[in-house]
Amino acid sequence: MEKKPPAETVDCRAASRLLSIAYERKLTAGESESLTYHLDRCLMCRNFDSQLKFLHRASEKFRTGNG
Repeated sequence: MEKKPPAETVDCRAASRLLSIAYERKLTAGESESLTYHLDRCLMCRNFDSQLKFLHRASEKFRTGNG
C-alpha cells in the first residue's frame, strides 16, 4: 500500500538541507515526515545521507582522537 504524501513535500535541495540540519538540531515532526517520504523515493538523497553519516562519524573520530 502506497504511503500518503505528507502535507508538505520536499525536493532534493530541501532534503539535503534537512539532512544537514538534522546534525544540528532535532527536526520537527513535519520536517521529519517530509524527509522520510522523500528518502523512501530518492536513491540519490539516500546516498547523500550515507555520505553525510560517514563524514560525521569520521569527523567525530578525528575530533575525539579515536581514529
